[in-house]
Amino acid sequence: MFQTGQKVVCINDQFEPWVYDLYTALPKKDRIYTVRSMAAGRSNPKFSVNDDAEIQLTDAEFDILLLLKELQNPDDPHSSLKQELGFRSERFAPLQTDSEEAEEKELIGVGTGKEDWEPELQPA
Repeated sequence: MFQTGQKVVCINDQFEPWVYDLYTALPKKDRIYTVRSMAAGRSNPKFSVNDDAEIQLTDAEFDILLLLKELQNPDDPHSSLKQELGFRSERFAPLQTDSEEAEEKELIGVGTGKEDWEPELQPA
């Protein structure tokens, strides 16, 4: 998956409207970030309003969340753990360097040109 210190690129910066009320810094698509840490956390929360007009968390999915070196956010106000608000790991992809891309092409045999080791076919 991901490691602390790894460079990642944001591939999804579409957020639900409520996110803008809780977060102070959000990632932008195609920008590069550094993984500061990873933790289990909640995503896709469901909220309700009680009789006193207080917003309460009623349901959520568990996910692997990333904290990014370049972005700082407040603690999750709906958690007693004092855990900083993070981002679902699915929003990011590992950043590939030019050498990794070249190695990948080499491993999968990209290109259709004749190789030096291939024998030449003689017309019959």
